[in-house]
Amino acid sequence: MTQGKPAAPAPAPPSQQVLKRIEVVQLKGLREMSLDFAPAGLTAIMGANCSGKTTVLHALACSYRPLMPGDPAYRFPMFFKPNTDALWRGSEFSITVDYRVGSASHTDRSVLFTKQSDRWAPRFNKLPQRSVRFVQIRDSVPDLESITLNSMVHYTRTNRPDPVSKRIMEAASVVLNRTYSTYDNIKYKYRGKESIGVSLNGLLYAGVAMSSGEQRVFKIIDTVFSAPKYSLILVDELDLFLHQEAMDRLIDVMVDHCDKQKKQLVFTTHFPAVADLYDKVNISTIHRLGEKTSVWKGFSYEALRFITGKQEKPIAIHVEDDVAQTIVSKVAADLGLRKYLEIGRYGPAKNAFTLGAGLILNGTATNNSLIILDGDVYMAEEERRKQVGDALTGTAPVNDNQRDQLFALIEMLKAQDGLAPEQMLHRMLSTIVESDLLNESEKALLRIAHTIHSAPEKHGYVNRIIELSGEESRAVALRAVVDLAARSAYWGTYIEPVVMWLTAKKGELSLS
Repeated sequence: MTQGKPAAPAPAPPSQQVLKRIEVVQLKGLREMSLDFAPAGLTAIMGANCSGKTTVLHALACSYRPLMPGDPAYRFPMFFKPNTDALWRGSEFSITVDYRVGSASHTDRSVLFTKQSDRWAPRFNKLPQRSVRFVQIRDSVPDLESITLNSMVHYTRTNRPDPVSKRIMEAASVVLNRTYSTYDNIKYKYRGKESIGVSLNGLLYAGVAMSSGEQRVFKIIDTVFSAPKYSLILVDELDLFLHQEAMDRLIDVMVDHCDKQKKQLVFTTHFPAVADLYDKVNISTIHRLGEKTSVWKGFSYEALRFITGKQEKPIAIHVEDDVAQTIVSKVAADLGLRKYLEIGRYGPAKNAFTLGAGLILNGTATNNSLIILDGDVYMAEEERRKQVGDALTGTAPVNDNQRDQLFALIEMLKAQDGLAPEQMLHRMLSTIVESDLLNESEKALLRIAHTIHSAPEKHGYVNRIIELSGEESRAVALRAVVDLAARSAYWGTYIEPVVMWLTAKKGELSLS
């Protein structure tokens, strides 16, 4: 009797998955868009209604097939339903991912998704594997609305004693500022619907007696905490039913958990306060511009207002942050032009090119607008040309004209040695001699500046001066620092591009 060959071992499942990027050619209302994700932790997608935020989540949900038994499976017809008006033919997008199989690392692997005929490609069984969870808006319909009985509501309660359920209960207690003592499974007699129940201060109650926000918090935390390590979790409108304090605490809980468990949480939100959490959350804002979807790192009301053509003063300059804003404001005031100038902030330097491209693609007049870079990045012309090319693609002659227009729209402060504005201000202050000053408050500020010889990061050079000055208003202290630095011999060269542009506009527009 011969013995057959032993069966080949099953291939190792993928692990340590990371979603790095989605690039869209065309998908519903999205056009020519590239969006990056935090490798672990939270990514927020902001934008106006109909900008395509939820479409991004739908695409991501369909980009994977289940990894483990019990993982939900999301397929394109669930979200891209063929209908009388749209078959979704011509759709095209790709994702870029990293993962491991056994000891082998696979980095920057691209998966292309298309629908050219009746089926999406690739087929479902060819998709990359990952545990994916999607909390949709419909998943948060409160029990009170979904159970339509007008009589007694019967259900059974089963305690959830496992460690994960305990952590879910504790996290919900933090977010909702309550102290829950149990977290239970509920099964209603009505259609066998399953839900949750809790006890609080000795009071037992089920989902049918919970508030919408309370149920929503438990749903999100349960989904995230119950997902395996390296999962991708998608949440549509994370802020739904939540007030700001609860939202802030929920994000803190999610950041801590996802960082430790290497999970990626991608959520959409309309909540303006999320924009202030850029140190915890990778924030991108998407904005539709005709045949292109603009992606903005962070969020800026001012920038989006300019893109839509709502400039309220005859000239406008866009800068990275409040330090550059104060510098430009000083220059304009000295030229007698401050009342004619609108100054907007766009955040990280890369946004300068996104802003300029948005203005051009939206048909907004740019003759009286200038975008200023700090001068510490993109110093070489070829670097700026590359960023211009990334922001404005296309091979037609009109696209070349657009790129030339964008390149001309951007200027740089003349920083020495690639220094950031904070470092330049500190260098200027170090050249001023106290005996040349008459004002005692200026002398005191200069003495503070002279005690600072190094800082752990560039912002520290000015932040430390402001902190030691004792001035409660950062804006007031920053103006004092800039006014004092303007006495340096470096000042004129540093601000020269702004002076030249403003002086030209003063003559062209007869501003006085």
